[in-house]
Amino acid sequence: MAAAGQTRRSPPPPEPSWRNWANALTVLRVLLVPVIAWLLVAGGESRQWWAFGIFVFAALTDSIDGWVARRSLGVTRWGQLADPAADKALIVGSLTVLAFLGRLPWWAVAIIVVREVAVTVQRTVLLRSGYVMPASRFGKAKTVSQVIAVTLYLAPVGPSWFADGALMVAIALTVASGVEYAFRGRRLLRGA
Repeated sequence: MAAAGQTRRSPPPPEPSWRNWANALTVLRVLLVPVIAWLLVAGGESRQWWAFGIFVFAALTDSIDGWVARRSLGVTRWGQLADPAADKALIVGSLTVLAFLGRLPWWAVAIIVVREVAVTVQRTVLLRSGYVMPASRFGKAKTVSQVIAVTLYLAPVGPSWFADGALMVAIALTVASGVEYAFRGRRLLRGA
C-alpha cells in the first residue's frame, strides 16, 4: 500500500506483439531489395522504370510503418531494431547494384557501408546493456538524403550531375550522423 502523499505507479502497458502490420511493411521493404537488384541487372528501360517505382514504394513504406506503429499499434522493440536495418538493406543493396553497374563510385558505397556497420555494432552493444537507440532526426535526415540520391540514380530520366550532387550531400550527412551517433552511444554507455 502507498504511504500518505504517494501514489501507486501502475505497471507499464505490455508491449504489442511484433507480428503486426507495421512490422510486416518493414519485412516487405527488405524483400523488395532483391527484386530491385534483379530489375537493374536485367537491364532495359521498362525494367529501369519498374526498379525506380518499386524503390520509391519501398522507401515510402518506411514512413507508413512508423506512422502505423505510433498511431494504432504501439512501437515494439523489434520494430525499433528492424526498421533501421530494413532501411540499410534497401539503401546499401540499391547502391551496391548501382556501383556494380558503374553508375556511381564504389568509394561512396564504402563510406555508407562503414558508417552503417559501425552504427549497427554500436546499437548491438547498447542493446546488450539494455538500451535501444532509436534513429535521431539527424539520422533520419541522412536516410532521406540517401533515398533521394538513390531515387535520382534510378530515375531513367534526368541529368546525372543532379544525382551526383545529391550523393555528395548524402555522404556528408552520412559521415556527420555517424559521428553524432557515436557521441550519443558513448553518453548512453557512460550512463550504464
